[in-house]
Amino acid sequence: MATSVNGVAEKLNEVSHELETLPRSLMKYLVPSAGTYKCRPIAGTGRVSVHSYGAAIDINDHYGDYWLWEKNKTGRFEWRNRIPPEIIDIFERHGFIWGGKWYHFDTMHFEYRPELIEFARHGWLRQD
Repeated sequence: MATSVNGVAEKLNEVSHELETLPRSLMKYLVPSAGTYKCRPIAGTGRVSVHSYGAAIDINDHYGDYWLWEKNKTGRFEWRNRIPPEIIDIFERHGFIWGGKWYHFDTMHFEYRPELIEFARHGWLRQD
């Protein structure tokens, strides 16, 4: 389930149609989906997840990599990704932000946040 607020339902439908044109070998990264709407906090934080607003989707979590799961022997987090670029490109072309680009990465996660993309275009996001 996705919300119609900010046009995410329409955008997710467009993404879905385009994903259906990918080679069958890539479907394993998408199906089963780990879900869209789920009212919950972001793991390890007190912040509300974008899933709580129906504006995010997690694709097949069997192939997803999450920063908390990826500690190496020294206790550091190593970035890892198994999601093919063809899938990432489709979501990003339709205005979704990919969680694999975050410092605290979540490669199965895509969220529709057009306001953040607009802020970034104008240089309005903080650069800490």
